[in-house]
Amino acid sequence: MMEMEKLKRELEVLKKSEQHYRVLLDESMDPTFSFYPDGTYRYVNGAFAAGVGRIPSEIIGRKIWDIFSPDEADKRFALVKRVFTEGETLEIEVLVPLPSGDTYYLTTAKPIFDRDGQVETVICTSKNITQRKLAEIELEKERDKLHKALQEIRVLSGFLPICSSCKSIRDDKGYWNKIEAYLSEHSDVELTHSLCPVCIEKLYGRDTWYKTLDDI
Repeated sequence: MMEMEKLKRELEVLKKSEQHYRVLLDESMDPTFSFYPDGTYRYVNGAFAAGVGRIPSEIIGRKIWDIFSPDEADKRFALVKRVFTEGETLEIEVLVPLPSGDTYYLTTAKPIFDRDGQVETVICTSKNITQRKLAEIELEKERDKLHKALQEIRVLSGFLPICSSCKSIRDDKGYWNKIEAYLSEHSDVELTHSLCPVCIEKLYGRDTWYKTLDDI
C-alpha cells in the first residue's frame, strides 16, 4: 500500500514538472516546434504560430508543406530529415515572408532519442535574426557599390596604350577607340568640346576675324 502511494506521488510530481516545462515552451518568445518523421508538426508554441500568422491548433497535426511554400517546405524538411537520419544537431537560416515584411530566423534542429536509441522526434528552436540579416544585406549592397567603383577606378588607372598621332586609346580587347568614346564608356565623365589657345592660334591665327579679337 505504501509503495502505491509513493508511485502516485512521483507520478503527480512528473505531471506537474511536465506542465511546468510545457508552459515554459508555450510562453517562450523563441519559436519552438517539433516534427514526426514524415514532416507532420507534433508540437508548436505560440511564438512559432504567430510567426507564420496562425494559431497552434491550425498547425499541429498538419505537414510542413501545408504551412510553407513548396520550396521553403522542401528546404526546411531536408534539414529535419537529416537530423532524423543522422541523429545530429544542425542549423539553418530560414526566411518567413509576412505582410509586415520578411522575417529571418536561425533555426537549430535537435534530435530527441527514445529508449532504444532511435530518433523519436526532432525539436527545433528559432532565433529571430532579422535585424542582423537586414544589416548584412545592406552591407553587401554597399560592398557591391564599392566594388563597382573600384573597378571603374582601376579602368582609368595604370598604363593606357595611346596613339602618339591621333591619340586613340587601345582597350583590353585590342580595339582602338577615340579618347572621347573611351572616357564616356569607362567613367562618369561628361565631355564637352572646346579649343585650347595653342590650337585656336594654329587654326585661325591668320584669319582677319580672329586678329580683330585682340583689339576688342
